[in-house]
Amino acid sequence: MNQPAELMDIDGLGGTTPVSLANACYACTSCYKNSATAQFKGYDLELFEELLEASNELKVGSLPAEMMGPATRMIVDKGEKLGYFMEPMPKFIDFTKCDGCGLCILGCTKGAKWDANDFIKEINETENNTEILSNITVTRVIHDNNRVNGVEGIDSKGETKHYHSKIVVIAAGALNTPKILIDSDVTNEVCDGLFTDLFITVGGYLKDVNLNTEIPMGVKSEFGPYFISPHFSNQLIPIIEDKGFNPKAGDIMGMMVKIADEANGKIYSNGSIEKELTSRDINLLKEGYDKSVELLKAVGVDPSSISSTPIRGAHPGGTAAIGKVVDKNLETRIKGLFIADASVIPQAPGRPPILTIVALAKRLSKNIVEEIYQKV
Repeated sequence: MNQPAELMDIDGLGGTTPVSLANACYACTSCYKNSATAQFKGYDLELFEELLEASNELKVGSLPAEMMGPATRMIVDKGEKLGYFMEPMPKFIDFTKCDGCGLCILGCTKGAKWDANDFIKEINETENNTEILSNITVTRVIHDNNRVNGVEGIDSKGETKHYHSKIVVIAAGALNTPKILIDSDVTNEVCDGLFTDLFITVGGYLKDVNLNTEIPMGVKSEFGPYFISPHFSNQLIPIIEDKGFNPKAGDIMGMMVKIADEANGKIYSNGSIEKELTSRDINLLKEGYDKSVELLKAVGVDPSSISSTPIRGAHPGGTAAIGKVVDKNLETRIKGLFIADASVIPQAPGRPPILTIVALAKRLSKNIVEEIYQKV
């Protein structure tokens, strides 16, 4: 674990949702004090109603027993014998359409997994005055230091465009949102407090286990600031080969260890990122590693093959946190300028944040509509 961490980042319509593993961890609000929704309560922002709405719209449900593959069942059986509570992972998957191919990360071709483009399709299928521009890169927010007036962007031809509005919502993600704010001279405590929900995948050789063909991360076991879950990673193949094995993808059995890392990172105005791994972060990863090794051995993985991927981060947040950059209404110091993405979450929840972000967007939309009606 002495290697530098890798920060994963994907840009595009729908954000990272098309390549997500469909994990909807709203259930963690009751089991871990640093869950995103628990943090918001400290700022008088309650998302319970919006979480229920989002869960219904995204068809969130736990992985059915009949869709749990043999490798995942082995993990459940051996994990519970070791004293770990193994529970089905909540997923935003319509299991009536899912064939269990295990390729969630490549984008669902069956229409079973929800992603944010479903909202775009809904808008396009509804008669309204909404226009979606997907070929504009927003560069800055236009404001007079007290009130927002719109945004500036560059189109696919390199031409600068201006769009005027008294309400602007930035949801460009925790790496891009702060850059837009800095370039817009909205700099109060922006870019500090970056977390990434650090994770590793620990795995080894178990011939023809075929975890790679099952629904990924079908179950989990919670340990406060971290959890472990079955996970196939291609990165393990060359590492295990270096140990003298000749594994195919179907011969890899793996466990993900995901932690709530410390929010100590920073994004600089040039886009560079600084994120130091603390002794707490490393100790949590080691704890999860040890539990994963114990579980992998129990299911029959060759002990001499057990390896770990590099440390990675896939859920950046905290760079425009509530209580610092936005208030309980998710509004910045610039009137009419709001933020609705993971950058407003103050501390790492150590759990996939998609459902929470959808709930935040719902709450914000309600607030904006209510304010508009009050002025009519």
